Formats: sequence, C-alpha cells, structure tokens
Amino acid sequence: MQPVAEHLGKMFGVMEPIQSQYTTIALVMELRRQLGLHIKEPITLIGHSWGAWLSLLVASCYPFLVERVILVGCPPLEEIYVGHIHERRMKRLSKEEQERFVWYMNHMAAISEDGWEDLRQLMIKADHYAQKPNAASYVHLDGQMYERVWPEAIAMRRSGDLMRYIQSVACPIHIIHGDYDPHPLEGIINPLDSLCIPYRLQILQKCGHAPFDEKFAEERFYQVLEQILRS
Repeated sequence: MQPVAEHLGKMFGVMEPIQSQYTTIALVMELRRQLGLHIKEPITLIGHSWGAWLSLLVASCYPFLVERVILVGCPPLEEIYVGHIHERRMKRLSKEEQERFVWYMNHMAAISEDGWEDLRQLMIKADHYAQKPNAASYVHLDGQMYERVWPEAIAMRRSGDLMRYIQSVACPIHIIHGDYDPHPLEGIINPLDSLCIPYRLQILQKCGHAPFDEKFAEERFYQVLEQILRS
C-alpha cells in the first residue's frame, strides 16, 4: 500500500502502519496500538487484500477508532467462493507456470530472493489486467508471516467467525474491486447482502487485484478514493 499512502499523503493526513506480528489476533491488536498512538478521532481504514479483512476486524473490535473502511481487492468472505480464485489464476498461467506458482504458495518460508521475483512475475500475470510500467516491487516479503497468519485467517472464514465479526461492523463499508480481479466480487457482496449489511460498491474496468498498480485503472482508483475521503 506504499504507493497509495504516498499519493493520498499529498492531500490528506496518512498513516502506513507496518505489521510485524505472526498471528491474526496479534495483528489486530498491533494495528489498534499503532492507531491509538497517533490519532485522536475516528479515521478511515483502507485495506488491500488481506488488509481489507484486517480493517474489518479492527472496525469490529474497536469501533470507536474507525469512521469507515474501504476494501480494495477484498478476498471472499465465505469459503464457498474460494475455488473460483484458483481456477481464474490457473487459466491465466501456462502448465509450467501453474506448477511453479503452486509450489511457491505452499513453501513461502523457503522462497529465495530469485524465487520471490519469479513469484512476483507470476502474480502479475495471474492477478493483473495490465500492470503499469513503474509499479512497486514486492521482492522482499515475509514468507513466514504468510504461512502463519493466512491459515488462521482461512480457518476464521471456514468456521464462519469472520462473518460473525463483520456483522458487528457499524461504520460505512466501501468496496473497490477490479473487474479482472481473480477474487470473485460475489464472494464479498453476497455474504454482506445475506446479513443485510449496507455497503457502497465501485467496480473498476480493466483492473485486476491491485488497482494502484494497474495501467488503465490507477487514475480512476485514486479519483474514487479521494471522493470517498472528501465525502
């Protein structure tokens, strides 16, 4: 989210909290502490991918801290929609690329620096519509954090605990989603609709999982964000 923080920082007060914990609950508590040190009134949380879930969890647990949440490229909120992600990604990769991709996703903690770059290129092909030329690099990632946190998050989704947290979110929810994102939009809006949770939706055309890295959608993405923040 560094590019988003830098862009919005030209017009608004912005924090880019850096997460360092290795469990879901610890990450929620860490973000609460980080916010508590620097803010005196409720703020907008903008979360991308896993960060969208984290934003919802913090809004649920600490409603006095959060004015609204903006979910960017949010993963499905219920297990029934998860298979669509892998299917869509695999269709965009060759057989050899599929094999490398699956190995990386199952061995995050063992990936070398060259391996991270290879995975980054595979993710670009699988998740992006058209990446912009000067997109941010994601070479230095914490594979151990992924292998410890994501299984916990998946278990929360599978058990229904994730939606039990979300149903208590009282602040406005905004969803920004690319039409080419392999994460199915119905995996977000259908669960929210089933619980009569209100939200506002903006679908970006020619856009994959990370709108801030997309050639055709970046400008519109920032226009939408600025409109929300000024409303």
